[in-house]
Amino acid sequence: MAALVLAGCGGGDSDTAAGDGTSAAPAELVPFRVAQAWISNTEYGGFWLAMDKGYYEAEGLDVEWLPGGPDAPTAESQVAADAADAGITATMNTAFAAMADDDFTVIGSVFQDNPGCYLWLADNKVETAQDLIGKTILAQTETSVLATLAVNDIPADQVTILPTGFDPAPLVNGDGDVYTAYITNQPITMELEFGLEMGTDFGCTLTGDMGLPMYASSIFAKASAIEADRENYVKFLRASQKGWQDFLADPAAGAALAVDEYGVDLGLDLEQQTRSAEAFAGLMESDVTAEHGLLYMDVDRLETEMYPALEASGVTDLPPVSEAVDLTLLDEIDAK
Repeated sequence: MAALVLAGCGGGDSDTAAGDGTSAAPAELVPFRVAQAWISNTEYGGFWLAMDKGYYEAEGLDVEWLPGGPDAPTAESQVAADAADAGITATMNTAFAAMADDDFTVIGSVFQDNPGCYLWLADNKVETAQDLIGKTILAQTETSVLATLAVNDIPADQVTILPTGFDPAPLVNGDGDVYTAYITNQPITMELEFGLEMGTDFGCTLTGDMGLPMYASSIFAKASAIEADRENYVKFLRASQKGWQDFLADPAAGAALAVDEYGVDLGLDLEQQTRSAEAFAGLMESDVTAEHGLLYMDVDRLETEMYPALEASGVTDLPPVSEAVDLTLLDEIDAK
C-alpha cells in the first residue's frame, strides 16, 4: 500500500506566482512515478486533487500514477524493480513485510487508522475481540481475523471462519455472525443497497479498536532513492499534503475526480464514492497530524502498538522503527 505530502515553488526567473500562492510550474517537469496498491478510486482522492489543482506541477513534478488492483503488480514489487519512484501501500503489513528483502522506507501515511472493521447486525453485536468467541466469521481474508485473535490471546478454534467475497449480503442473509469489512465500503453498501441504518440496524468495529491498529495508504520508497533524490521526494510530499488538506475540507471533490477522471473507466458510482470519501476523511487526523501536519506518523504508537499487531499478522524480521520510517522529509516541510 499505505499507506500512510504543502505548497511548493518552482525555480528560475521565468516562473510567475500562481493565484493560489504556489509558484508557477517550471518549464521542464521531472517525471515521478507512483505505484498504487489499489484501483483509482476515492481512496486516492487527495492525490487526485493535488493533480487537478496543479500542486505537483508547481513543484516541478510530472507525476504518473500506476494503478493497482487484483490483476496489477503490487506497489512493493514495482518500487523494488525501480518501475516506480514511490508506492502507496494498502495496509502497513505489505510494505513492512518487504523490508526484510528490500531497501524500503516509509515517509508518511495518509490514514492514521486502518479502515478494516468487523461488520455486525444489531441483534448480534461484536464490539470487542472477546465478542468474536463462538461466532461464525465471514472473512474476505483470514489474515486479519487470525491476527486479531492472536493479539488478543484467543485460540483460533474458538471461532469458525468462512471465506466470503466483497459483498456483505451473506451477513444480511444470516450465513454468519460477523463480516470482515472496510468502514469505507461495505457499511455504505448496507445503507444504499439494503436500506439498513448504521448505528441502528448494524455496526462496524474498527480492527484498531480490537487490538490491531495500523496505518493505511502509507507512502514508501527505496531509502537509497530518497538519499539520491531527496528534494523531489520532499516536493512530492509537500504537494500531496496540500491535496489531502483540500480533500479533508471537501471529500466530495476528491470523489468526483475519481468517478469522472482518474477512475472513469471503472464504472464507479458517485454517491457511493462520495460516502466512501467522507469515511476516509474521518481516518486522516490524529494528535500528531494536528501538531505536524497531515501524513505524519506517531513513532511511539508504531513501536508499542503497531509492531505487535504486525507480528501478530505474521510479519517477521521487522527493522527498528528508526530504520523503517523516515519522517525527516515531513519535518523539513513542517519547519518552513
